[in-house]
Amino acid sequence: MLTRIDHIGIACFDLDRTVEFYRATYGFEVFHSEINEEQGVREAMLKINDTSDGGASYLQLLEPTREDSTVAKWLAKNGEGVHHIAFGTADVDADAADIKDKGVRVLYEEPRRGSMGSRITFLHPKDCHGVLTELVTSAPSESADH
Repeated sequence: MLTRIDHIGIACFDLDRTVEFYRATYGFEVFHSEINEEQGVREAMLKINDTSDGGASYLQLLEPTREDSTVAKWLAKNGEGVHHIAFGTADVDADAADIKDKGVRVLYEEPRRGSMGSRITFLHPKDCHGVLTELVTSAPSESADH
């Protein structure tokens, strides 16, 4: 089932400034960055460490690119901070179905494309003790495509 903490998503108003904070304070470097048009965010993945299952753990910094995006709405309500936690899995489809069978609402009917070519879905925060939870199956080969 779930194999690791894939990433912690952090919503921010200014991606460049937030990246610089994590670089200057903790020494974390950007492993990957992209704009996800579907989700309306510009993001940077800061690699924290490799994991025993061949994956890695990251901080995902998210800046909205449009006011109607989920992250923009969340920032307007909550301000900057932890937006979600993501767990890695070898099979997002099977694990999402299993979790749905346990009574947790899965937000996407079918997994969508996430960072670095991954496949993702989200679990409803009201069913997860207030935590927006993401399930992630990494692309076959993680690489630093900037």
